[in-house]
Amino acid sequence: MRLRILHTADNHIGLSFNQYPEPAKGRLIEERFASLDRMVITANERKAHFVVVAGDLFDKTTVTKAHVERAVKIFGKFEGEAVLVLAGNHDFCEGPDSKIWKQFRTVADGTCVLALTEPVTKDFESDDYKVRFYACPCPSKHGKDHTIGWVTGEEKSPDALHIGIAHGNVEGLGLDADQCYFNMADSDFRNAGLHTWLLGHIHVPAPAPGTTGKPLYFMPGIHTPDSVKCSHPGHAWWIEMDADGTTRHEQLTTGAIHFVRLQRDLHHSNDILDLRAICEALDTPNTILDLQLSGRLREEEIAELNAMLGTISPTFLHFTQDRDIASVLDAAAIAKRFPEGTLPNALLQTLLTDDAHPGDAQLALDIIESI
Repeated sequence: MRLRILHTADNHIGLSFNQYPEPAKGRLIEERFASLDRMVITANERKAHFVVVAGDLFDKTTVTKAHVERAVKIFGKFEGEAVLVLAGNHDFCEGPDSKIWKQFRTVADGTCVLALTEPVTKDFESDDYKVRFYACPCPSKHGKDHTIGWVTGEEKSPDALHIGIAHGNVEGLGLDADQCYFNMADSDFRNAGLHTWLLGHIHVPAPAPGTTGKPLYFMPGIHTPDSVKCSHPGHAWWIEMDADGTTRHEQLTTGAIHFVRLQRDLHHSNDILDLRAICEALDTPNTILDLQLSGRLREEEIAELNAMLGTISPTFLHFTQDRDIASVLDAAAIAKRFPEGTLPNALLQTLLTDDAHPGDAQLALDIIESI
């Protein structure tokens, strides 16, 4: 027996990306669905028994009906036993009248897609596996206490695999200084007495790739990046579990768009050439690039930088820059600002040749320009 699961979470369907202009905005919205579709294709190719979405499939409880329908339609193409979708803290379920989950169930009726909006167990059995899932959904956006405590008291058959599905912060993995995100600790997971937990909420994957044995829990991270704060390309977990709970797991790359922030200090033409090479090596049509540039360049080098950025910036899905680059003060720059024979020209040229005080010329220029 070996149970096969594709585990994802924090898909945040419904993110608006209003901070980006078209076409980047539309592409980012579309990518969240495209990545879901790629995961279902992978799950089918690998003959997964289950796809588990451990919360925050949707970014908010007010996503459009069209978004709900499209997500369910994608998951409805899964060829395995079931897609289990847990209510997270962004798409929480307050009760039976929750609008988003009513819509979800209506669309999912007759499919293998199941909404987990109550603390319940779900049992599945075939010739390959016998498994019980323990659903621990979020009843609100914030909560001081975690939702997994009830699992400890549940009877657990020794001939089945027991897997929890929950959403919230994990001590030591994420930050929850105010204790408002259903904070869980390793001891809580151990006390529950399950083989493992499939979690969501923290956008960084865990455990570390290469971990073996019986991990206490899995956290997939988001399936495709949503900002420069996300340095990984988007992940899901592929998990194969033996009858004793031993896992073989693989981190799948599921995103196609990259957010890249480059910080560079520029001081001469070679730095500009290096920056160009780094930028051109990126997957530019699928990359949102944010350049953070600092340094000091000669005026002709600034012109060179401007020309280079003007050439490469249109090749990116979206391009922004934040520059703090000062002009190097040399004889040509002085002459351009102050004609030969003027007092400022004579003063600055003299200071420029004073190797013992290399910063005095720039300081004097700053004072002159300020008055």
